[in-house]
Amino acid sequence: MPIGLGLACSHGTGVFLHSAAEYRAAYARFERDGASPPPPPQLSSETDAVLEGWPDRIDQAFATLRAKLEAYRPDVLVIIGGDQGEMFDSSNIPNLMIYTGADAWGYNVSAQAVIAKPGQARDYREEDLVRVKVDQVTAERLLNGLVRDEGFDVAFSRRQENLGRPGLGLPHSFHRAIPSIMPQLDIPVVLVYQNTIQPPGMTASRCYHLGAAIARILRNEPRRIAILGSGGLSHSRWPADGWIDEKLDRWILDRLSVGEGRSTGPLYQFDSHNMRGGTGEIRAWITTAGAMEEMGSRATIVDYIPGAHAAHGMAFAYWPEPSSAKANT
Repeated sequence: MPIGLGLACSHGTGVFLHSAAEYRAAYARFERDGASPPPPPQLSSETDAVLEGWPDRIDQAFATLRAKLEAYRPDVLVIIGGDQGEMFDSSNIPNLMIYTGADAWGYNVSAQAVIAKPGQARDYREEDLVRVKVDQVTAERLLNGLVRDEGFDVAFSRRQENLGRPGLGLPHSFHRAIPSIMPQLDIPVVLVYQNTIQPPGMTASRCYHLGAAIARILRNEPRRIAILGSGGLSHSRWPADGWIDEKLDRWILDRLSVGEGRSTGPLYQFDSHNMRGGTGEIRAWITTAGAMEEMGSRATIVDYIPGAHAAHGMAFAYWPEPSSAKANT
C-alpha cells in the first residue's frame, strides 16, 4: 500500500529542555565575551513564564505524533535525517546515503549534557543507547529504485562506522528523533541520510522530488509504511545562533499545510548565510512533504515555537493517511 503517514519534528537541543533556567543556560553558551552580535529581537519577549510553557507544548506535540504513529501501526518507518560531522568526516560527505545494514545504534546524550559540555567529548552510557532494527529488504528496494528507476545517485553503507565522531553511533537527527516518536523502538526502520550542513547540498526542488520518488517506489509495497522527517526549522544562521527566521519558518509551514510543498523549490538554489547551518535541515521536511503530497496528503501543523533561547524554530507536523489510501487497504 502507499505510504500512509508522514511525520516531521525538530530535534535541536532546545526541544529537550525542561525549564526556563535550562533555556537561559542554553542561550548563554552562544554568547561570546565582549564580541556578541546584537541579540535576536525575540529574546526580550521570552520571559520566564513563556519559557516555562515550552516544555509542556513540546511534550504535547510529541504525544500527538506518537499517537498518530500508534494508530497507523506501520510495519516500516522511513526516516530522513542529516549528519553534522558525526557519521561522516571531510574525507567523504555524501549528499544522499541509504544505510542497508541489519541494525543501527546511537547514544542519545541528554540535552543538559550538551549544554554543560558544548563541543566536548561525552560519556556514553548504556542507558542512553538507542538500538533499532533496519528493514534491509525495504532499504535495498529503495536504494535500487532510486538509482535505477528515478535517476538519483545514492551512496550506500552496509556497515555503521563513525568517521566523524567515533563511538557515537547514529547522528543526533536519528538518535534524538527515534525514541521521541517511537519509545519502544519496535518498528523496523530505513535510514536515509541527507547532507544538510556542508555546501553544496541538494536543492529544495531535488529534495521534494526525492520524497515523491520514495513514495512511487513504495507505492505497491504490501506493508504499512510511514515516513519521518527529522530536523529544522531555521537555526544556526547568520548573524549568530539564536536568530530565528520566523518568516521563513511560517512560510514553509504554510506551504506544507496547503499541500504546496513543491513551491519551496527555489530554496537552496544558491549559497547563502541564511540558508546554511541547521536551516539546511528543512530539507528533511521538504522530502517528507514530497512523499506525502505524491500520495495526496497535506500537512497538519501541530505546533511551532520560534525560540530564540532554544536557538531554533521548533516545529511538529503530520500528514494523515489520504482517503484514497484508506480505500485501498
